[in-house]
Amino acid sequence: MRRKLIRTVGTVACATAIVATIGVGIASASPGKRLGETLVVIQSPPRQQYVDLGDPGPSPGDLLVFASTLANQAGTPIGDLHIACTQNFDQVAVCVGIFNLSRRGKISVDASPVFPNPTVGMVTGGTGEFQKVRGEAHIDPQPDGTTKITFHLLG
Repeated sequence: MRRKLIRTVGTVACATAIVATIGVGIASASPGKRLGETLVVIQSPPRQQYVDLGDPGPSPGDLLVFASTLANQAGTPIGDLHIACTQNFDQVAVCVGIFNLSRRGKISVDASPVFPNPTVGMVTGGTGEFQKVRGEAHIDPQPDGTTKITFHLLG
């Protein structure tokens, strides 16, 4: 059961997974001029650590932390991702992820996935070019273990 939770959390996150080529569909490189920008990245399968707290097996309060590399669709590394998930009730986890996009800035995403299904996270802010952004992150696990993450940014 624990391995299933780790695999399904990792798959969905591969945060989320993570995610098409960065720069495609970008409206502007300057903060505040981002109306309807779409950004797609691919998250590699993550390094992960499961911390089983309380009752053995998945239970409220358990933690899963992981890290992944991010790439464009051509496979060129473009950054990394760090996520922490806390298991809640009913197979729901509360996850917070920081997407670090090299030379561009960071994007923060909160999500409450029901594993192992695709989910939509909330973009809650960022730094650098992503300062003051909001929007959604569509997190779509792929059969090969990667995750396609499509950001719809406003701000």
